[in-house]
Amino acid sequence: MATPTQAPTKVPQEPDPFYYDYDTVQTVGMTLATILFLLGILIIISKKVKCRKADSSPTCKSCKSELPSSAPGGGGV
Repeated sequence: MATPTQAPTKVPQEPDPFYYDYDTVQTVGMTLATILFLLGILIIISKKVKCRKADSSPTCKSCKSELPSSAPGGGGV
């Protein structure tokens, strides 16, 4: 405690480590939530869309049926 004749000593204050810029936190949070939401919708839609038999190709991994030429017995034409 300083007396009236003494000048108060100033202690250098450190910045508060728990100070947040709430506008930036909110913006980043909403951006992340939007990206994750759209990614989830994209994953759900991609699992519902399947290859058509006419569209079957060796690169189509989601097709359940194999191509005749890739059958184990060689069953190609």
